[in-house]
Formats: sequence, C-alpha cells, structure tokens
Amino acid sequence: MITFSRIDGTPVYYWRSDRGNTTLRNWQATQGFYDSLVLWIRDLRSLSSAYGSITYLVSAGFYVNKPGQHGAGTAMDLDYVRWSGGQVSSPLDRHHASTTLATRRRYLAVDAVCRRRFRYALDGWYNADHADHIHSDFGGLPVRCVKSSESDTKFVQALCNNFMSSGLVVDGIWGTNTQNAFNTAKSRLGITGDPHTTTSVWQAFLSAAARKGFANQPF
Repeated sequence: MITFSRIDGTPVYYWRSDRGNTTLRNWQATQGFYDSLVLWIRDLRSLSSAYGSITYLVSAGFYVNKPGQHGAGTAMDLDYVRWSGGQVSSPLDRHHASTTLATRRRYLAVDAVCRRRFRYALDGWYNADHADHIHSDFGGLPVRCVKSSESDTKFVQALCNNFMSSGLVVDGIWGTNTQNAFNTAKSRLGITGDPHTTTSVWQAFLSAAARKGFANQPF
C-alpha cells in the first residue's frame, strides 16, 4: 500500500464546505491502482483540455478498512472535479440528476473516462447509495461493456438518453431497445468492432462519448 495526496500532481481533497480550500489528505491505495489513477487523470486532462487544467479533485475515499475493493486498496470514490476554466463536475451535488443537459453530459463524460481504466464504475443511475459519488474499482478487469452488468447497462441507457434522446427506461436490462440505441450511438461516434469483447473498442467508444460530453454536443 502506498500513501499519496496528489494524483500525477493534481491535489485530492476530502470534502468540506469550502471544498478546495482545505489541507491535503493522505490517501492509500495499492501501487497498481495508483498507476491506473495516473492513466485515468491523464485521460481526463486530455479529453477535457478545452476546460484548461484540472485544478483539484475531491474524494470520499480510496482505501477503507472494510471488505471489498476499498479494503483491498483498489477503489476510488470521486465526489468533485474542478477545472481552471471554472467548469465543475460534481457527483456530490447529484449532477447526474441536474435539470441542465450540459451538466448531465459533463457528468457522463467524467463517468465515461472512469470506465476507460476501471472495470466497475457505479454512478448516480446505478443506485441511491451512489447518487453522490462515482465509485471506480479494479473488480472484473479487463474493461469492456458487459451486457449482463447492471452498471454498464444503466450507463449506456443514460448516455443514449442524454446524447440522442433515446427515451430508454434506465432499468439495467439490456433489451432490444437498448441494443438498437447502442448500435446507433456506435455508428454516430464512428466506432467499429465489438466493445463487449475488445477493451480497445470499448475505450474508443468511451473516449468519443467523453469528448462529446465535455463539448456539450449530441451524438
């Protein structure tokens, strides 16, 4: 287990009412998970570069003394991202349920970047326990889109609704309507190949979706 207060130079704060104006906290994770966090934040910087640099992150935790991925030091709970351009994405403030489409799309863009490096990302659509943070962990690697995964399916359904007005029920069941909407999304994003079996194809889809989300553009 290693201790860190920044990810690749970006400070990671614990939530307070003044958020970014608090002292750095010492977090813990395995070296392998931290290495993936570095790749993740570099993806996030690149895909959201129009916003400027990432000023800071806010987290609810990495290693936590409890069973599961947190207890293994291979999980992150992401509460808040702030960019130098003034943009924010705040799972803490339930941005997935915002009445502003651009805010929901930005949330989904951050969500998509998490899924590029971490197999399980549990977001505000997944259940009430994750309404105020995005949980990402190493369970079930490698990354890919799994139709039987409630998390993956709800993400795809929310994505299609917010970028294509697909009108899907976000129920976590991969049915015909979800498949058809996903096929349309892949086509409009120029993605070929099978994201259900090939990591690079799923990552390409997620990158393309994130670019649209940060730019507030429909598919």
